[in-house]
Amino acid sequence: MYTQDSFFTLSAFGQFGLTVVSLILAAFTLLIAVRVHGHWLLRLLGAGVLAWGFVWLSPQVYYSYYRMIIANLPAQWVIGTPPVPRQIAELMMFAGPANLSAHSQGLLIWGVFLAALVKKSHLRRNAAN
Repeated sequence: MYTQDSFFTLSAFGQFGLTVVSLILAAFTLLIAVRVHGHWLLRLLGAGVLAWGFVWLSPQVYYSYYRMIIANLPAQWVIGTPPVPRQIAELMMFAGPANLSAHSQGLLIWGVFLAALVKKSHLRRNAAN
């Protein structure tokens, strides 16, 4: 399914680094989602804003990584226009591009919404045990 994905054009070192960058970004994003306080509707709204921001802004982080591993990439701003709700919905339904990036974003968006619904009291109770 992903044989034509650009991930596989990278060296093993490049793939490893890209995976690490992705895991760090995902962990940071999920941590923010879990730490949002308030009514569950407010947390869901925050999750939507967080997911939207991730999809919009993360390409710059990835491009910065590519500049470190690919010679002669110019310094440039790659963040485009903010995504519209339809684009976020397509990622969530895995109806967007059939590549690792889009599918990973879809999984992360679902994770952000689920993390936002986790009650803080439940987390504290489990940590105390």
